Amino acid sequence: MGFSARTEMLLGEESTAILARSSVALFGLGGVGGGALEALVRSGIGKFHLIDGDVFSESNLNRQLLATVDSIGKSKVEVGRQRILSINPNAKVFTYPVFYLPEKDNGIDFSKFDFVIDAIDTIAAKIDIIRICHEKNIPMVSCMGCGNRFDPSKLHVTDLFATTYDPLAKVMRKKCKDLGIKSLRVVASTEPPSKPLFNAEPSSLRRDTPGSTPFVPPVAGYLLAQEAVMRILKK
Repeated sequence: MGFSARTEMLLGEESTAILARSSVALFGLGGVGGGALEALVRSGIGKFHLIDGDVFSESNLNRQLLATVDSIGKSKVEVGRQRILSINPNAKVFTYPVFYLPEKDNGIDFSKFDFVIDAIDTIAAKIDIIRICHEKNIPMVSCMGCGNRFDPSKLHVTDLFATTYDPLAKVMRKKCKDLGIKSLRVVASTEPPSKPLFNAEPSSLRRDTPGSTPFVPPVAGYLLAQEAVMRILKK
């Protein structure tokens, strides 16, 4: 029996063949993106494009599936590539060790993607990815805020314009509205974010570095992957 046999029992041979032919771009391989990667490869997706310019650090160990003591200091996309091939050696993996920025030539051809998952937290980059997918009619799903939250049961797949208690989504709604984008599938939480007790990274350039738990980001990633698989299969 192949590694996807149990999935095939539920989806059927034709659907698993479609997944094996599909190409998914994953922007961000942190706590959310690592969970999405894990579920996607185990679902039988056959081609991956991994985009992330970061390396793993000790602060990632509490929540990022791909983060281990051995991976500290290593490229996230390279560790992601190795993880995929350790599960499905037949998968094709393309890596882009870049921080996606709208004003840069990132060397990324969106026309190669059957589906896009946005698991990054930089607003300008998120908006640019959404804009390009909207203009090119590429199906996608975007993750809203997962930091400062405890309860993974409050996560759900919804429309951006139906989100609540999410400061990131509030900003994204306005920017999408300005672009004429009236609907966008997202993973979001209905849990109001908590206020961190202290800043664990005082030297960070981000003044609003969020706290994070082991529970919420990976579950958000699994929901992103489920949305991707079901929409690829048009279910």
